Amino acid sequence: MILYKLNCCQMQQKNRYKTLLALFINLFCFSFFSQNNPVNWNINLSDSSILFEAKIEKEWHLYAVYLPSPNDGPLPTKFEFNTSNNYSLKDSVTQAPPITHFDKDFGVEVSYYENEAFFKQKIKIGNNSTFKIEGNISYMCCNEQ
Repeated sequence: MILYKLNCCQMQQKNRYKTLLALFINLFCFSFFSQNNPVNWNINLSDSSILFEAKIEKEWHLYAVYLPSPNDGPLPTKFEFNTSNNYSLKDSVTQAPPITHFDKDFGVEVSYYENEAFFKQKIKIGNNSTFKIEGNISYMCCNEQ
């Protein structure tokens, strides 16, 4: 499992109903087992949503947020956001449709992505014009080796 720490997501807005002016996210990768990280994350803001794009190296899989058998098989991708009075999360993280099939090694159906994956978290911004969003992305990825 690999954990990314979202740090310093600086946001500004002219007013409550206008587009946010800036989004800065620094990602710090914490890798277990000293392996190279086969997933690179790009994070952007569109309207009042945070968009997560994962670029996945060839021959690797990134497991989905919502798995057919969440208590069995691989660990799902998980987005966690620190609590703040400056914004609130709207609904749950959404994901692009994954590839789903029976995995003989896990013995259950699994859902995953190849090459790239897209996730979105809607937010509602409070009254402050400048604030931070902090949190973590944890995920499991594997290859056929």
